[in-house]
Amino acid sequence: MTPSSEVPSIDSNLAAGSTSSVTWRKKFFQAPWGSWLMTFASLLGCQAVSASGLLSTSVVVLQPQGLGLEAANQAFLKGFLLAEDQVRGCGHLAAFVEFRPLNVDVDPAVVLSGNPRLKLVVAPPAADLRAFSALVAKRDLSVVLPYQRGASMDAEAGLELPTRLWPLVAPASDDIQAMAKKVLEQGWQRVMVVRDPSDLGLSSAKSFVEAFEAIGGKVESYEPDLVQSINPDDGDRLKRFQQDVAWLGPDALVLASSPSGPLAKALRKSQKDGLLGWQTGKPAWVWLASADQVKGMGPEVWDQLLIKRPASGPGWQKFSESFEQRWGHTPNLLAAAGFDTARLIALSTISANSLSAERTADPFGWVDPESEPQPLCKALRIRADGKPVRLEGAASSFDLRPGQSPSGETDITRVFALGPG
Repeated sequence: MTPSSEVPSIDSNLAAGSTSSVTWRKKFFQAPWGSWLMTFASLLGCQAVSASGLLSTSVVVLQPQGLGLEAANQAFLKGFLLAEDQVRGCGHLAAFVEFRPLNVDVDPAVVLSGNPRLKLVVAPPAADLRAFSALVAKRDLSVVLPYQRGASMDAEAGLELPTRLWPLVAPASDDIQAMAKKVLEQGWQRVMVVRDPSDLGLSSAKSFVEAFEAIGGKVESYEPDLVQSINPDDGDRLKRFQQDVAWLGPDALVLASSPSGPLAKALRKSQKDGLLGWQTGKPAWVWLASADQVKGMGPEVWDQLLIKRPASGPGWQKFSESFEQRWGHTPNLLAAAGFDTARLIALSTISANSLSAERTADPFGWVDPESEPQPLCKALRIRADGKPVRLEGAASSFDLRPGQSPSGETDITRVFALGPG
């Protein structure tokens, strides 16, 4: 039994299309053992009805299934549930939503077949854009992409996204561009960029090089490639890199690797031993690692720049405080995406849908990316009047446009040195 303070992941036993109403979710998360079993049995009965089409809903949220995805699903659901509480606090009923599991190798069109009322689908994080583009083209649907910000977007750069795909978070490239700008603001004009070939940091490293040089920075290297790949187990290669750093004397070392990985450990020792220059406090270090990877990192004898929070929206602070009060820990961007997704669904189902250019129902015809952001209760009132509105977003600035990622502001922190080594 999962403790009542935690949100369980979507279990594979609910594959028949678990109908997720406010009532059963509250019982699911809060009931003791005996009543929980009764609730679960009742839920299975609801699934059978839902599968028969008698309770088919207009909104379906797809959750990815597989090893290592439980924590991600929990984060998303915690944000989602918090938003539903706030919708009810504004005097509105939360929308009737159906959650369905989706394995990575399954076509979403198969999972979503047999529901003639379906109008709005929430895709899983890092969704296969080609599959969902085909789904949009085949059926009269709108698809929310709650967490589509990394390689999944880059891989589909040549794909012309249809006007029914709606990303909710800013791309990871926005964080890289913000970091490049922040590096120059520190007066660090010359850098060297390094990655561990066993890590997946090549894309972010190349993006940083492009962004940094575009704004006047200089990337140094004695190698043909400006992004140097260093295997920490290759002693000769590591020694040559140490000598290159000491000779070139860059202002900062940019690392596209895990802070706890073997390359970071090897270079950390090299700098403390004075092998990267005549001062152990030079060069500064710039981390291209995610906010989760650098969380809790302490100071060294050199300055460091790290991403404290990826690009997010103006409503982040209020969301973060509410989330921590409800769940007892700080949220991540995926939780914020769940939070914004539930509020987006509420705004999309509160009154009749607008019509698209094709004269079909458009759940997002009310979105106004240019207007002043509004708090949830006011946005719901405006939407109830049938007027366009822009929500104060937590996961992004909520300047939503079909086929385009919204904007956000990245929180980058400078961790100052402890002092001379």
